[in-house]
Amino acid sequence: MKFKRILVFLLKIFESLQSKRFEIRKLYMEHLRPMGRMFYIFFGFLSVAILILDFGFYYPVELKPYVTISIRTLVSFFIGYETLHLIFTNKKWKEYLDLHKIELIILLMLGLEVIYEKNIISVLKSYHISGDDTTLIFLSANQFLFLFSNLAHFFRLSKKRESKKLNPSIVFVGSFAFIILMGVCFLHFPKSTNGDVRTIDILFTTISATCVTGLSTLDISSQFTLTGQLVILLLIQVGGLGLMTLTSFFSIFLTGKGSVSDTLMVKDLLSEETMGRAKEILKQITLQTLAIELIGAILLFYRFPDTFLLPLPEKIYYSIFHSISAFCNAGFSLLPNGLATDAFRESEGFLSIIMILIVLGGLGFPVIHQIRTKIQRPLDYKFRWSITSKLVFGVTAFLLLFGFISYFFLESERSLSGLPLEKRIFHSLFYSITTRTAGFNTVDLSLMGYPMTFISFFLMWVGASPISTGGGIKTTTLAISFLNISNQIRGKERMEIGHRTIANSTISRASATIVLSLFVIFSAIFCLLLTETAPFIDLCFEVVSAFGTVGLTRGLTPNLSDYGKILICIVMFVGRVGILTLLIALSKKVDHIAYEYPKEYVVVG
Repeated sequence: MKFKRILVFLLKIFESLQSKRFEIRKLYMEHLRPMGRMFYIFFGFLSVAILILDFGFYYPVELKPYVTISIRTLVSFFIGYETLHLIFTNKKWKEYLDLHKIELIILLMLGLEVIYEKNIISVLKSYHISGDDTTLIFLSANQFLFLFSNLAHFFRLSKKRESKKLNPSIVFVGSFAFIILMGVCFLHFPKSTNGDVRTIDILFTTISATCVTGLSTLDISSQFTLTGQLVILLLIQVGGLGLMTLTSFFSIFLTGKGSVSDTLMVKDLLSEETMGRAKEILKQITLQTLAIELIGAILLFYRFPDTFLLPLPEKIYYSIFHSISAFCNAGFSLLPNGLATDAFRESEGFLSIIMILIVLGGLGFPVIHQIRTKIQRPLDYKFRWSITSKLVFGVTAFLLLFGFISYFFLESERSLSGLPLEKRIFHSLFYSITTRTAGFNTVDLSLMGYPMTFISFFLMWVGASPISTGGGIKTTTLAISFLNISNQIRGKERMEIGHRTIANSTISRASATIVLSLFVIFSAIFCLLLTETAPFIDLCFEVVSAFGTVGLTRGLTPNLSDYGKILICIVMFVGRVGILTLLIALSKKVDHIAYEYPKEYVVVG
């Protein structure tokens, strides 16, 4: 009986608290929440300004305490704002937690940071990171967490204002242009460069990093500070995945769901048949990329050459940088001579991991997704390799084998001379892989003979596979074009692969891509002949390398004139986004008409 009275008493207290909570929530929603949102937006801009000040500019040491206080205030406001949101939400708590999971994760991380701050500082100091550096790391982490929270709120608010469906080609091209613009601004900050770096060289480096090419007019390890190198690394990562892929992923991840217009756009970008499959692949693209790069960085760290001595933090940084650069097929290296540096050229373990990352990045995200699915469910009888995957596997294997055999036999007495047999085999395989849009090199390409140079043109022109981190016309384009030629020779009207009929629009797109790519390459070579005095073969190599976003050079890049640099920038951009995609974005779509004129055959060929 006594227990029953206690239970009734507790229920009354709970009901009273609930009633008070509803009254306070009404006050909060009507008066305090709008004001809180205004402060949230203001603090968001302030956070960006402080982040730019911290990482981009040198300022008096006397201002550092004020900056620290500002950041602590921002973080405290965020914690208070999110806590009030959670307490006075008008949704069920489970529903609120599902929609705001990222903010709760950030709150948890901030809480752990406060609780274990001394332990974290002691660990960082054990790796010879100073107190000032430790403070900067903590403040930077807080700023990034605050910005990430702002990003979550931005996406959530944007869901309430559905916009008209945009052309995916415009979004894709526009996103790369936006990344380049932001990259140029960030690399112009005083803290990004060592000394004066010309704007044209910053623009060239930014486009090369965003388009994951790897061509560079200067040495990024000496000309750019750690801040500048991190900006370049971020450009490589965003450029490899594509801004639309990242923003769509965060849109779905942060809000718990994606809008119909967003999902349709992702479906068109990934060339998928269904919206549900496009959303699933989008998540897998981002998560598997981060997982592969993390595993790659760990393996590179443990296979780092012992003869190349670096402090532990730098060794970790070098491993992460080269893992991202390799998977994104960027070809950027922090080493002055790239992977041709003696310690790395002799490290087969390190170079083997680089090769695996390059191949995985060049296969294409949907193909990697299918490989992962097959590994997870090897006995699933419903699983079927897509036609795209079959074509990618076949053409990739052929090109790697063709490049390997060609380089081994044609360069044995040239760039491979003096090496033992096993070294010649290894470096032939490495060159065959890296020519497919990666851009790392372990040998002096200026010693390469003309026959192998011409074969390199072909390998670089084809490039990687669709929806990958690489460029070129793509492996599937080459396959579809050759099969179309075969059909024309045999008089076959329909193209059939693996009991599937290939759409006429796919065949037309492949043919148009090849013609337009050759037009861009020949036009660029002609223009370079007007602006440069270098040998013709070197100009051709530079243009094809830029178009395929490969990044290999015969030593011409640093010696280009300003006009030459601008031309190569244009070629890199066109090669990354695709000339056909660019033209579709710039052109107005023709309305479909219901009638059709009589057919007439034109004599061609």
